Amino acid sequence: MSTPGTIGFIGLGTMGTAMVTRLLATGHSVVVWNRSAGASDALVELGATKAESVGEVLRAGLVFSILSNDAAVKEVFTADELAAAPEGSLHVNMATVSAATATELDRLHRENGVAYAAAPVLGRSTVAEQGALTVLSAGADADLARAMPYLEAMGRRIWPLGVDPAGANIAKISMNYLIIHALQAMAESIALLDASGVDSNTFVDIMADSLFPGPVYSGYGALIADRRYQPAGFTTRLGLKDLGLAEHAASGAGVSLATAAGLREVFEAAIADGHADDDWSSIAEVTRARSSGA
Repeated sequence: MSTPGTIGFIGLGTMGTAMVTRLLATGHSVVVWNRSAGASDALVELGATKAESVGEVLRAGLVFSILSNDAAVKEVFTADELAAAPEGSLHVNMATVSAATATELDRLHRENGVAYAAAPVLGRSTVAEQGALTVLSAGADADLARAMPYLEAMGRRIWPLGVDPAGANIAKISMNYLIIHALQAMAESIALLDASGVDSNTFVDIMADSLFPGPVYSGYGALIADRRYQPAGFTTRLGLKDLGLAEHAASGAGVSLATAAGLREVFEAAIADGHADDDWSSIAEVTRARSSGA
């Protein structure tokens, strides 16, 4: 049987840890599990309960997860694990996965008596710790209502995107595709400034104060101007994964992405140059390296 008032959380990377920290700080009881041993220790010190298996987390009845990619989610949430979950269980997947995987997971969960909803987020781990994420939600109204107190603890605003969980993932993939373009656009503009002897930090301030206010341009612009790519809020390796998700989604929808191939080449070059685990804004170094005088 599920434990009243206790929720489960699976996936304790940088984002997952920040989310659970926020949930604990707002008074929620959380049982946690991670594929890598030791990831839960700091959270246990904050009041979380460590589970020894996926099944133990699922016994909470309401489980949130944020795992690194499609394969990781499928590896953890198997038919056998779902079939053993308590009646009336709900899994809210907060990871950025492909639309095809979201549809597959929704079907697999329903076949095994577990409700499924998607709630990918916009924002870095520091934003998650403040409870200020933007949450893109999709699923049955009753399921989202059940998850809402916890989503509201983690997010400043929850955007409903319909009953099909894949819709939230398409929206998140599209948002990340926009960010990728912003990173490359800033890389090119700042390389031009560097080559011309104009202060790029001042340019970032002007940009964020006028045409492009918001965390993407001010935050990533400063990282690019200062060449400050550690600690990584979101790695180049993960950025390339998300670019692939956009390419796959576009192919399935019959949409042409004119710039995707060029962006892929830049990401692959950045990874080859040693930036795989740096912040994804480090793709700017590819443009700098190729620019005379930069």
